[in-house]
Amino acid sequence: MYADYAIDLLVDVAAIFLLAYVLYFRRHRRADLLLGYVALNIGIFVAMSLLGKVRVDIALGFGLFAILSIIRLRSTSVTQQEVAYYFVALVLGLVNGLDIDDRRLVVIVNVLLIATMAIVDSRPLRDRARRMDVHLDVIHSDDAVLVADLERRLGGTVMYHEVNDIDYVRETMVVDVRYRAGTVAPQEKVDDRRLEVTLDVIHSDDDALVADLERRLGGRVLRHLVKDVDYVRDTMVVDVRYRVWSRFSARTVAVPGQPGPAQPGPAQSRPAQPVPTQSRPAQSQATQSRPAQPGPHQPRPQPQPQPHGPVPVQVQPAVARAQFTGRGVDERTAAVK
Repeated sequence: MYADYAIDLLVDVAAIFLLAYVLYFRRHRRADLLLGYVALNIGIFVAMSLLGKVRVDIALGFGLFAILSIIRLRSTSVTQQEVAYYFVALVLGLVNGLDIDDRRLVVIVNVLLIATMAIVDSRPLRDRARRMDVHLDVIHSDDAVLVADLERRLGGTVMYHEVNDIDYVRETMVVDVRYRAGTVAPQEKVDDRRLEVTLDVIHSDDDALVADLERRLGGRVLRHLVKDVDYVRDTMVVDVRYRVWSRFSARTVAVPGQPGPAQPGPAQSRPAQPVPTQSRPAQSQATQSRPAQPGPHQPRPQPQPQPHGPVPVQVQPAVARAQFTGRGVDERTAAVK
């Protein structure tokens, strides 16, 4: 009696190990459901073994399955694949818990169930078609553009899609997509952003407004909507959706009436050259009454021969004269006679 029970338990443990750990956990990596599958299988096995060995009323058996049916799997989201594993774990417990004399039949049933799950839940079959609810941050009115956007984002070929929800306030849409992964090379991620920009200038020309927004935001404006214009404060509010330029594809935008980054504006003009002051120092009357000295390009007069003997020398005060030639200041000192 106990030997038969041990053999049935050994077969059941081997079957649930192959199903829960080898097939499910190594593919989906959820330890919580691994515990749930093993516990469900062992519990069903024990319940069926007791029902087979002990004579009980049929109402008790229906009561046990009624208790099992009220278990609600709402703690976390459970996919249809995981529900299938739940069902197979339950069937394995029922088959191994029954008192069946033909052991080979029990083993064959276990192998059949495990082999079915191994083949159906294999990666080649799962990659052929995937299902996903995609929340897009843009609304596409054209179906071809929507499919192209989904294939770019998912990196696969869209086989079926259905729009479930559209929110025009937040400009989002929810799409149920069935696609084949790995058939389309994923493109470079596009950095699209949305902002509400308050400008300190009012643009009456739409092209000038777009150019100003692209210069300020550093990206290409995809869509813009003027929400408010205040002529008293000279401001305007624009709802902008733009795509950020990468450092390799950045370009210079010239705004009419405003300097671009390549040309210096009024605030970025060249610094003014210092203008030398051409004011002359104050001169005495004696100095002002003297005749004009020769310029820098005029020949200097030859010195007169001095008479022999001591001659009184009259010293005139030295006067510095500044003459601006465009390159600097030429300072000269009055000659001492």
